[in-house]
Amino acid sequence: MSNTIKFSVIKAIQPIGEVYIAKMHAKDLLRMSLVDRRRIDEDDEIIGIQRPLRIDKVREIKKYLTTQNATFPNSIIVNVSKEYVTYKSDTELELKDCDDTFTIIDGQHRLYGFDGYNGKEFELILTIFIGLEVSLQSEVFSVINSQQTKVDPSLNVHLELAEKIESPTKKLVQIAQTFNADKESPWYQRIKMLGSQSPGIISLAAFVRPLFNLTFPERLLTDIKNELNYSYPIFPDFRSLSIDTVRYPFWKFYVSQDPSMIYKILLNYFNAFSQVLNRDWMNLDSILNKTSGYNAMIKLLADLIPIGLSKGDLTEKFFHEILLPISKLTGSITSEIYGSSGLYSSNTLYKDFVHELRIKEKTQFE
Repeated sequence: MSNTIKFSVIKAIQPIGEVYIAKMHAKDLLRMSLVDRRRIDEDDEIIGIQRPLRIDKVREIKKYLTTQNATFPNSIIVNVSKEYVTYKSDTELELKDCDDTFTIIDGQHRLYGFDGYNGKEFELILTIFIGLEVSLQSEVFSVINSQQTKVDPSLNVHLELAEKIESPTKKLVQIAQTFNADKESPWYQRIKMLGSQSPGIISLAAFVRPLFNLTFPERLLTDIKNELNYSYPIFPDFRSLSIDTVRYPFWKFYVSQDPSMIYKILLNYFNAFSQVLNRDWMNLDSILNKTSGYNAMIKLLADLIPIGLSKGDLTEKFFHEILLPISKLTGSITSEIYGSSGLYSSNTLYKDFVHELRIKEKTQFE
């Protein structure tokens, strides 16, 4: 007789049938699971339940699992064929222990993130169907992945403020808050803050995320937060990360715990822009302060900061003088000319900025 595995379960009755809730060590679930993926066989498509595994997503999950507070509070959804069930009741389930006991309906990326995992004990919550037809498994997967509400990106960014650690993302959100609240700021009440009655022009997420590209490589954010958590409440020196301060000029101000310098540089830059392109600045008929125009401005800033640093000058006067040639564009930065949104619109405007300034286009944002 083959080996078996026993679970304490909670049985729930739903219109689709019986559902069992249990917990299981991640390594055991991975060992006993099969993923029915969509695949091509002899030129005919065989429809499986799951999408092809995304290695990049698995890699992100593996990195997340190294964090101090890693958690997956939502369940992995599986199906078990009836022939694998040796005993079941309202409180207990016994299954044959095989390498294909479970068919993963939803959660394959989370599960495969545990491939090679050697961290702390990690139990996963399971939602178990028994003998669910393949068509119904596919329907469950489809409903889960099409009906769930996506989280507002600005909410994700805003939640950084609740962290105990002083992450670079948290500092950039605080900088955005200052720009929105300061009456002397060229962005005063123009950033859509959560809970604010001010309509704004650009969302909090759209304002903050491009600044990541001037501060740190996003691929290292988990490593940065890990160092902050492990050294808390002491602020680490981050020497092990070797971040290029030419490519990410704001990093050195973050590491030296001087975010006011980041704010000052940005304030000088935006003040200069608001003067040089005064007919477009905060003009609702212009795209300059909307997401595509803002992205173009930040891409340009990445080119201008090294020039300013080489001269030891990042004052408002420096930015005003170097930006002056683009004043000929004022009043023409509209959706009719550049498009209303998207990467094309942003890149086209950025290229026009570079052309007018006669500088070499070298920005390579991640």
